[in-house]
Amino acid sequence: MKKLSVKCPKCGTNIKINAPEVVAVIAPVAAIPVATFPAKKLNDAEAKIEALRSAGVNVANLFSIRGTNGAYEVGRLNDGQFSVVPDDDPIFAAIKASRTIPDRRLFRRWIMAQVFHMLTEKDYKTGKPISFTAALRRKGYKYQWEMVVEELRVQVKLFNNDPENYAERNRWFNRGVVIQMATDYIKLVKEIVGKLRIRRCKGVPYVRLDGTDIFVDDLQTKVYAPLEKLVKSIKNTRNPGALHKAAANFYQAVKTTCLFFDMEQSKAFKDAYKGAGAFFTLKNLILFHDCVFPKMNQEASIAYLNYLVSDKDFEGYKLFGVLKDFLIANHIDIEAKQREWCK
Repeated sequence: MKKLSVKCPKCGTNIKINAPEVVAVIAPVAAIPVATFPAKKLNDAEAKIEALRSAGVNVANLFSIRGTNGAYEVGRLNDGQFSVVPDDDPIFAAIKASRTIPDRRLFRRWIMAQVFHMLTEKDYKTGKPISFTAALRRKGYKYQWEMVVEELRVQVKLFNNDPENYAERNRWFNRGVVIQMATDYIKLVKEIVGKLRIRRCKGVPYVRLDGTDIFVDDLQTKVYAPLEKLVKSIKNTRNPGALHKAAANFYQAVKTTCLFFDMEQSKAFKDAYKGAGAFFTLKNLILFHDCVFPKMNQEASIAYLNYLVSDKDFEGYKLFGVLKDFLIANHIDIEAKQREWCK
């Protein structure tokens, strides 16, 4: 035995302990009294261990370890033998049964709630149900740019750290969608300008575009050309970081050029929004709510969903139609499900 001085990784306190002469001593996470330390955000492995503990699983021999790649894994110590617990280990059956798996790749579970909410929105005056498209339009034009710019910001981080989740999200919101959104915006501005009253200053015609007076002869150089240049910069992007920056720059130009609440959202955006909403809703219904495609089990249903979206020409509105049929086939009463969540 010898005296070791170690520093607590959570509070920084130096602790003197008696330890046998070994290369290292690994203490199970479960053996550390949580109340002793200030609250902190759990890493992936710690979150899984806590979920197992809540499910009644004995976690005394489980602990969190960090690999050389920086990722956290759940480790197990049995009879002095150390091993990493794989994701398909039977021990995780407990948290799978409770439909709660703390995994960063599944953190988009809130999307299903949002889709359900939009599917049940009603007209303010009549109280009658409105379509999902109408509910999306109700969010206003700038919502499409705010949502996409934020989505691309997240994709930048996922690109290196979580390629699987990046691929799922980039399937819907990508460079092609942003290019089409920007191109549609320029068409919108030209349509708006074409409907404006022509004013004159000393005989020279001008228009008032969203509060700014612009001579008609200057529209190309001062309005359209700068926007077209920004579209070109979007087309020239070659990585997620550059795409996010280019999209953010275009949105900044939108705010200073012409922006009204009731401008028509881009068809490309609406289709991508429906596709992403349908995909993640279907995925979560299959994984966590015992829903499956007809004559398929859970594994086959997930495989079929991935098969559908592997076709790049499979449009978002079509997958949204698949979602509607899926809800009927699985007897999902959306409003009843919402009341259940409220409880």
